Amino acid sequence: MAGLFATIEGIDGSGKTTVAAKVADSLHRAGIAVAQTTEPTHTWRGEAVKWAIDRDVDGVSEAFLFLADRKAHGAEIRVWLDAGKLVLSDRYADSTYAYQGARLAGRIPDPVAWLRDLSLPFVVPPDVTYFLAVPPHVAIARLASRSKTIRFEEPAFLAAVDANYRKLANNPRFVTVDATRTAETVAGDIERDLMQRFPRPRAST
Repeated sequence: MAGLFATIEGIDGSGKTTVAAKVADSLHRAGIAVAQTTEPTHTWRGEAVKWAIDRDVDGVSEAFLFLADRKAHGAEIRVWLDAGKLVLSDRYADSTYAYQGARLAGRIPDPVAWLRDLSLPFVVPPDVTYFLAVPPHVAIARLASRSKTIRFEEPAFLAAVDANYRKLANNPRFVTVDATRTAETVAGDIERDLMQRFPRPRAST
């Protein structure tokens, strides 16, 4: 494929969404052709995922909803890559492995491996994944100001998710970034790394 696929991952409170937006904006201003996206997607499939999370449906059903959303998302990502764009996704498959893997622990043997096997036909392999590393207690403190807390933000669960992410981050595809720093600093590090990996093509004016 002509483009480059980058994902930003991390536990809730790591700053993924804020950092992704800042990186995309900087790259746009630098003339890089960027397609910014997220999971769950802003489609009816993504809304079904959010509906399931809000209603605390069982973990297996939730996992399959994520997979259905990712299947359609992958087709869109391939179009952007074929067009030579830098695709930047706020969360992708590794988020499912980390979060749903933690939720299904004790219910399914080796849930992360199970989820990977299910995902294999639908996943577009990222070229690089930035793991925003932050201790769970720091993330929890950042989340304290939110008016609504979902089960994903409970301390014990978030610690299990963080452990999954740190195991996943042993893959050479991952770049671990210290996310205890400001969002501007984190975004700057990622932007510079992406500019080295993807110096072209420039967006048309």
